[in-house]
Amino acid sequence: MAEDDIALKWGEFCDTLKAAGQELTKGHVPQDEQSQAEGLRYLSRIARAALEWYVEFNDSAFPVLYKPAHETIKLGADNPDNIYEKAVIDGRFDYLLTGNRGTVDYISMATSKGSYAENFKQIETGFLDSNKLKTDSDGNFEVLLSAHEQPGNWLPMDKDSESLLIRQTFLDRQVEVPAEIHIKRVDQSVVPEPLSREKIKANFDKAIAFYQNTIGLFSQWSKDIRETPNSLPLADQAFCHAVGGDPNIIYYHGHFRLSSDEVMVITLPSIPECQTWNLQVDNYWMESLDYRYHKIAINRHTATVNADGSVDIHIAVKDTGHENWLSTGGHVEGTLCFRWVGCKDPVNPTARVINHSDVST
Repeated sequence: MAEDDIALKWGEFCDTLKAAGQELTKGHVPQDEQSQAEGLRYLSRIARAALEWYVEFNDSAFPVLYKPAHETIKLGADNPDNIYEKAVIDGRFDYLLTGNRGTVDYISMATSKGSYAENFKQIETGFLDSNKLKTDSDGNFEVLLSAHEQPGNWLPMDKDSESLLIRQTFLDRQVEVPAEIHIKRVDQSVVPEPLSREKIKANFDKAIAFYQNTIGLFSQWSKDIRETPNSLPLADQAFCHAVGGDPNIIYYHGHFRLSSDEVMVITLPSIPECQTWNLQVDNYWMESLDYRYHKIAINRHTATVNADGSVDIHIAVKDTGHENWLSTGGHVEGTLCFRWVGCKDPVNPTARVINHSDVST
């Protein structure tokens, strides 16, 4: 019967969550209490993300801009300097974004096809950033999303586009005003159709696939990163962009493993011309640490620069007294993410480990 059919789909979703618990005991996963506790929480957070992305906000005819990652849902080295907003779209329709630019340092808007629920990829189909966004004298703007070229602010799609992602990147959240943005389908109907059995089952199929694929993707990524401890190498940019990275960003992904008396020193030999840069401390699960209560990220605006133009950043369990100290939030092991944003000539950061007693502030 139809009711049983839907009940079975719920059971399949619950079985998926149960099976994911095995991730916590894999040999490459840290077994310390904090990493395990946060791992369990992470599994619950991705479950919430799956339901929000593919059940709650999955109507391309009536899209809603929602926050796919924030203070309590984190994935894939989410940027503490960002507000993320996402909407499901369909390349067969046209959409209108309306809003006010605010004063946030950088905004990027990207349409894409593919998803973690399908093929692990989000292939860009259109891109527009705040350096090219036209506004009126009060900062108001309109952007048309369409598979066909439009006058003014145009964010391209193609017929297979299915996602819009907006990043607002701050230098200083305390003083900058975020943009306010809304979306609607240009030719939308009056009200959505009633939810059908076929639609909700299809949505749960996507939620299940997203959950399995996301947990698996970032688990493997963390495993790979962990193989070169206390380093911050240049990441595979093609891979980063294929899974949804901003094309204006150059990404580095690294790892730290420190005793309570050790300090990882990240040095930027110089700061090339760029929109901004930032470094963040993440846990093993590639979640940014809780930036509401800990200093775990630094950027072009907040960093203290040496007289020679270089920047030294300290990552340590204990405060080193250095102006550019970042906390590990109690972790002795975790991952790192560094970004050059809008940089044509990137400089690779270097990493070394010193003893806490050897720190000069």
